[in-house]
Amino acid sequence: MSPQLGEHVLRLLDALDEPVSVGVAVRDRDQRILDFRLEFVNLAAARWAGVPRESMIGLITGELLSGIRASGFFDKLRSVVETGEPFFQSGALIDDQVIGGQPVSGVYDLGAIRLGDGYLSTWRRADVTPA
Repeated sequence: MSPQLGEHVLRLLDALDEPVSVGVAVRDRDQRILDFRLEFVNLAAARWAGVPRESMIGLITGELLSGIRASGFFDKLRSVVETGEPFFQSGALIDDQVIGGQPVSGVYDLGAIRLGDGYLSTWRRADVTPA
């Protein structure tokens, strides 16, 4: 991808109202995925987290969201990277807080696809209507 096209794609992702993040795998000597380092978050993701975008870039996901492993979402991201199979879950219950930011508890629709040796994920609050 040309640098100019890359800049256009990043501007396009910033224009979306839905939070988007890109993480790259952090691996051990045996190439097992230990965690993911955030390489990009769009403006909607920074608003969702309640922290400046710049403070999120470079963080390990486990540093940013302490409950990512307990929720099972880390395992889903690892599977996406290892298998290439996309992931989508509608109505996922999340109970977490962004380190230095705000609580992000609620019901979400989550999605992730493999991007190189990492992932691109999107999420949004699910439209939960009482029965």
